Amino acid sequence: MSTNPKKAPAQESLEMSEAGDAQKAVSPAAAVTDIAEYRPHEEQIVRLETTYAKLVVDCSTSEGLANAKEVRVDIREVRYALANTTKTALVPYQQAVKDAQARVNQVKEFGEALKDRVLAIETPVDEAIKAEEKRVADAKAERERVEAERVEAIRAKITRFSSVAAAYASRSAADVAGILKSVKESVILPEEYGEFEAEGTIARDNAIEQLEALHKAAFDREEAAAKLLAQQKELDELREKQRLADAEAEELRKQRAEEDRLRLKKQQDELDQQRRDMEEQQRQHRERQEEQQRQQRERDAQYQRDQEELARLRAQAAAPAPAVTVVAAPVIADPAQTIAAAVDPAPAADAFADSNIPSASEVVEVVAMAFCVTNDEASAWLRAMSF
Repeated sequence: MSTNPKKAPAQESLEMSEAGDAQKAVSPAAAVTDIAEYRPHEEQIVRLETTYAKLVVDCSTSEGLANAKEVRVDIREVRYALANTTKTALVPYQQAVKDAQARVNQVKEFGEALKDRVLAIETPVDEAIKAEEKRVADAKAERERVEAERVEAIRAKITRFSSVAAAYASRSAADVAGILKSVKESVILPEEYGEFEAEGTIARDNAIEQLEALHKAAFDREEAAAKLLAQQKELDELREKQRLADAEAEELRKQRAEEDRLRLKKQQDELDQQRRDMEEQQRQHRERQEEQQRQQRERDAQYQRDQEELARLRAQAAAPAPAVTVVAAPVIADPAQTIAAAVDPAPAADAFADSNIPSASEVVEVVAMAFCVTNDEASAWLRAMSF
């Protein structure tokens, strides 16, 4: 880079000024341990260290507390004097710092003014360079953006070819056939795919192969589903028929059960009625038997009385007749025969052989009751048997 002759004097003046200020500002400092203003205080500090370094303060008593306060006053006097000395000793240095800072500000202002003069020359050139660089960068970025969009669009097309089979994996055969037709009709143009022509062709061919397999699988699946649906429909119809048949059979069973129940109830009612009738007949038979037994007992008693009366009469007849005239009484040939004839009109030679033999009417009544027929029918049966 060439040297500018107009710039040299100002630069040299600035450098000389800055060098002089640096020499004034950066001067050798005295040793930290040898500052004249603090020498009297160092003697006082040495005295304090010698006197009070090992002092044990006892403030538990009033005397000890008073001594401690005196010691503190002595120490504070040295510290206060040291603070005043510090303020006094810093005054010239603080003024020097202020002067140096003022010089620094002047140097900075002068330098900034010179820099502004240089920037006034440099800025148009720099802005022109930056504008051109920005234009070039923007043009490059635009080309990269367009290229990226082109590649992204091509990648999207190839991705659609690659992912179409997965997207239609569970679709119907008609849907797969439609997208398969669309993929087959698509053309991989060199001007459209550029350097990705081969990749796009491979993706398209793979998509066609996968979609054809999907279409076959979907067709077979739908055909199997249709057969299964038909079988299921037939099975449902058979189940419905079976249900109706079962319902009809259940209804018939209920009807038959109801008929059986009614028939059994009727039979039971008839049996109950027969049982009641039989019980009534048995009751009546018992009553008749009891009545017959009662009548028999009465006949037996009457027969006994008649026998006793006959014996008495026979005895009386066998006795000698008295002299007095006796009025003739009606003669009873055989009282027992008379009584038996009154009870049973049928003549019998040995009617009095057994007084427990039932009469013909009682026999007829017993036969009628045993066979549930009328007395006339029972009497006819007995006559037919030639009793």
